Amino acid sequence: MLSAAPPLPAFAQIRPWTKSPRPHALTTRLSRFRPDIVPTATPSTPLALAIAEARAQLTTDLVPLTHAMSVSSGSSILALASGGGWKAREPMLQYYLLGSQSDTYLEGVSMDPGLSSVPRFVATDEEHKLLFLADDDKIKSFSFAAGEGGKAPKRLANVHTLETQRQCDGPIAVLSNGRVARAGKGKAAIWDLSSPAPHDDDQERAASLPSVEMSGASNPHAVVTFADDPSYAPATWYLHSPTGHLLCGERTASSGGYACLALDLEHGGRRAARYLGHGGDVTRITTSPGDPNLFVTAAGDGYARLFDARRPLPVLTIETSIQHEGCVDVVLVHPNGIPTLFTGGDRTQQIKMWDIREQECVYELSTGNNAVRGMAWDDAHSSLFVATECPYVNRFGERAGYRKARIPTWATWASVEKDYKAYKASARQPPAGSPTSTASVASESVPPIDEDDSRGYYDSEDEDAEDGGEDEVDEAYSADMRWPEKCFHKENYFGYAYDAGEHVLFRWQFKDEPDITQLPASTTSDW
Repeated sequence: MLSAAPPLPAFAQIRPWTKSPRPHALTTRLSRFRPDIVPTATPSTPLALAIAEARAQLTTDLVPLTHAMSVSSGSSILALASGGGWKAREPMLQYYLLGSQSDTYLEGVSMDPGLSSVPRFVATDEEHKLLFLADDDKIKSFSFAAGEGGKAPKRLANVHTLETQRQCDGPIAVLSNGRVARAGKGKAAIWDLSSPAPHDDDQERAASLPSVEMSGASNPHAVVTFADDPSYAPATWYLHSPTGHLLCGERTASSGGYACLALDLEHGGRRAARYLGHGGDVTRITTSPGDPNLFVTAAGDGYARLFDARRPLPVLTIETSIQHEGCVDVVLVHPNGIPTLFTGGDRTQQIKMWDIREQECVYELSTGNNAVRGMAWDDAHSSLFVATECPYVNRFGERAGYRKARIPTWATWASVEKDYKAYKASARQPPAGSPTSTASVASESVPPIDEDDSRGYYDSEDEDAEDGGEDEVDEAYSADMRWPEKCFHKENYFGYAYDAGEHVLFRWQFKDEPDITQLPASTTSDW
């Protein structure tokens, strides 16, 4: 006779969202907070507090498969290097003019950039109102400068075409004095956009690929050889404005290591500094205007590392996941001067927000069961953009691996709307003797958290049974809903059960009074 299977250990049983903290009535339902974390933000730092409490309004847009993204330093434009069409093999430029976006929806433009293959790198130049898009052969620039009427045109005009001849096919960077650099193995090509350059007109190739613009390609004005390491091949780099150095990371597949260096292209490509501690490929480097001496790296070993550019060792190392996945991307911001970090997960299908001073993860944001492809911060509008990929859609656009959803009654949109209306009613007519703050308004449709419950973040199987009723499935709502069979989160992990089912761009706009009912529809059986 077979005995009953033993209960799963505590670490394998995740408690439903109703058992997690919710710091504010306007905290988005697509967040999940960690217990016993007190963030450093206070009412005297309102934006930092809104971020710490996940008071964010969500807007989404369907996008092609994204390979890289960039927001200009003045928050004028968000540009995505993408692949669309059959098997995502057609080069695409997707962009959003951020100054004209609505709070309730995103309006983007997709265009064929005229490249011969899918672009893998993108950079923006706020000063000259240019964005640069690069495939393996060329870099093309497009102007987003305001035209007649003071608005940028809906379709951006091509300004420059820069020939790399496949010798420098790595990341691109906008340098000072109107120059652009692109990395290669052991060298970097540099173009001076203010000076004329010899052109390379490939007539034979133009005849074979008539849809690809060939003429007027400028060869590099200079090629700088890396003096200290001729085999070094940056896979990602970022211009550190205070020093003018390029902070570089490499991948093992390209150059046999994963060193993080500061290169000085102004002085023969010499190594100005070396930053230690990485145990995997460096996939992303970013800084924050709030503290120009700090920068953060994301690495394939699953860690984000915070460096002071003047020191070789990290001042803080954060394990972004315990699921043996790499850290895909990082965003460092300083709202009201408080250092805050966002990290993106691939297999864990979520964004994590970290309080740097507390050295703790405060909460997670849902990505609709999608893998994170890239992140960018729009400082002017206090918005986090996240480009995601749906792993359950193949290159032909077909979905697979879905089952019927089992959505709790408290994880439906009707439940979110009911909570929001209760909050608004309480805000208009506060009860006599109550405090003026409405942050602690209780939800009518979400079961309250047991303050005496000492079980913490995890729940055992037996304790789930004792809770009875809190995860009661809304059969009518779930009837047409579908959920991935092998996704990282169950339907009860977040306060709103949402599956994207497509490649999606998320915009989390942090504000004092967000509309938390503005949520995207989840995947249904009507495909």
